[in-house]
Amino acid sequence: MFRNKHMLLVVSLLAVFSMIVSACAPAATPTQAPVVQPTAVPAATKAPAAATAAPAATKAPAAATAVPTPVPATAVPAGATSKDPKTYTSLTFGDPETLDPSIDYETAGSAMLLNIYEGLVTFDGADPVKVKPQLAKEIPQPTDTKAGGVQYVWHIVDGVKFHNGDPMTAGDVAFSFWRTMLVGDNAVSPAFLDLEAFFLNSETKAPVDDPTELVDPSGKLISTPDDLKKAPAAKLEAACQKVKDAVTFDATGTVTMTMDHKWGPLMVTLAGGGWAYVQDQKWVAAQGDWDGDCKTWQNFYSIPSESGKLRDKTNGTGPYMLDHWTPGEEIVLTANPDYRKGPAKITRYVTKIVNEFGTRFASLQAGDADLIALGSTADRPQMDTLVKNECDLATGKCVPYKDKDGKENPNGILNRYLNFPSVNRTDISMNYKVAEGSQFIGSAALDGAGVPADFFSDINIRKAFAYCFDVDTYVKDVFLGEAVPSLALTLPGQPGYDGTPRYTYDLQKCADSFKASTLKDKDGKGVWDVGFYLQFAYNTGNTARQSIAQILAAGLAQVNSKFLMVPVAIPWPTFLRAQTAKTLTISTAGWQEDIHDPQNWYVPYLLGTYASRASVPAEQKTKYSDLISKGVFETDQAKRADIYKQLNQMVYDDVTFIIGAQGQGHRYQPLYENGWWGGINQNPMIWGQGPYIYELSKN
Repeated sequence: MFRNKHMLLVVSLLAVFSMIVSACAPAATPTQAPVVQPTAVPAATKAPAAATAAPAATKAPAAATAVPTPVPATAVPAGATSKDPKTYTSLTFGDPETLDPSIDYETAGSAMLLNIYEGLVTFDGADPVKVKPQLAKEIPQPTDTKAGGVQYVWHIVDGVKFHNGDPMTAGDVAFSFWRTMLVGDNAVSPAFLDLEAFFLNSETKAPVDDPTELVDPSGKLISTPDDLKKAPAAKLEAACQKVKDAVTFDATGTVTMTMDHKWGPLMVTLAGGGWAYVQDQKWVAAQGDWDGDCKTWQNFYSIPSESGKLRDKTNGTGPYMLDHWTPGEEIVLTANPDYRKGPAKITRYVTKIVNEFGTRFASLQAGDADLIALGSTADRPQMDTLVKNECDLATGKCVPYKDKDGKENPNGILNRYLNFPSVNRTDISMNYKVAEGSQFIGSAALDGAGVPADFFSDINIRKAFAYCFDVDTYVKDVFLGEAVPSLALTLPGQPGYDGTPRYTYDLQKCADSFKASTLKDKDGKGVWDVGFYLQFAYNTGNTARQSIAQILAAGLAQVNSKFLMVPVAIPWPTFLRAQTAKTLTISTAGWQEDIHDPQNWYVPYLLGTYASRASVPAEQKTKYSDLISKGVFETDQAKRADIYKQLNQMVYDDVTFIIGAQGQGHRYQPLYENGWWGGINQNPMIWGQGPYIYELSKN
């Protein structure tokens, strides 16, 4: 989600409750490299010495292993019992981007929204494709329309109230879908998840992924709010009315959804997150946001999240209410005393921003935290020192945990679950066209002290970076061998995944690709002779992503001493704003599925959120779009796999992204915590965001 999802953009935090992207594969034995953290751009006159020929491909670059912060041990951890059974405290390292459910598309925000808002349906326990009613009385069966589409008629639960006391109506449900679909820019919001399920582009017949396509199907208005406002008023109103006609309501509490086409993943889409949460139309308008008038929707399209009227305000129907959000410090939710299913057992949910893992670990050890985020998989051995029981994910049964020497830990304070199915991954994005004013490309020229804005538009440069990334060392040192390099953008087991080619670490091919680049400096010299400087961005506190940057930087430096790439840590909200503004030149972020389907990987990466942030060219998107549409409309899984194999080959050939590793996660649970196993928190689509506090209690 993402997550971006989101993007997340899904963007996943490596949290104790969330899946750690990991698995296993052999790797070359690396040597330890120092952490590189320069900030100043080197002067062009001080370029490194000329490089020699590329070293042999069998020699791995120095890897920067993520080393957890040492924490002094206590004889008996105090966290064996809860100090405050009514308060749940989580320590992490990133603020949400926004708390607006129509705009938020990353996991820090969705973790809050999950507890504040509700949708028509929600996930039913641990199954990522099974749903149950939430604000709907039942899940309706679809009926075919004469136009070849499909229709769903929803009956809304009676007597539901928003946190401010306003009664929830069918009109609020319809408005929530209107607002999400109309104000969302596909580069920064999850609007496309709703739009693609409802509408086909009138020209391309592909699913619509941005509301501006309803005004101009050519796509020229996407992510251009100023141009949208200049469009003919009649076309703007007609686009809005088309959205309203697709989601109608009446006074009896009925909402009718009418779609241009059949859409298999609809129910899991509606269960997935903020894009389907119900909002209070009267309250939203009172905050100064869109009131539902078709004459004005264009004024609210693509507003930056930091400027949004609902950025730090909430009013849902869920079990928790926002008490306060102090950016950089904490977010506090309190139990909704009037929740229709009864008040929650835990009355306060506190999320604190603590950037150092050592501090987070000490708080867990002392019993001052119930949940902490890991910086990377390298922190797991330290967490294991607090484990008392090893638990089976399938049965929930636990037995005493034994360390590598066979010793039990009777003073442990945690249960440990292994082998969680992963629905997220972290990858490397290369920006084809960096926006003006970027501070991440040095001199902005090929002169040894920077790179031009279109550096990564050269396919040979992208190939070189892919060959210079030692993914096996990444797996071995960052994930402790518990990961496998991914073959495709999608996940193992999904159609078309098997057999996809992948880039392997090869310094000779890396060098050859750099030498094949057509980029020249003002004197006609190529990148191999001139060298470069650029910065690799990752979010502060995420040591796994820091290590990705360091491993790639080491490979580049080894292939040519004139190649300098510097890892740069940026606070999460700032990172997202820079990514959205397209000022990052190369960066890493995670994606967590919104729906368990290949479509949810291809659209954000190749057409929407991440594609936009990487400035993927229109002609490249066009060739992807055709196969994406064919794949999502195909119901025969064998044929679908054939289509996606073609698409995966294209992504490999174009080196659109450097794809990371995929694996299984660990989950550490306090002994005193109840209600986690077997509930929605065990669902892989939730626990990457989570936790859902309402189902939890503490002894």
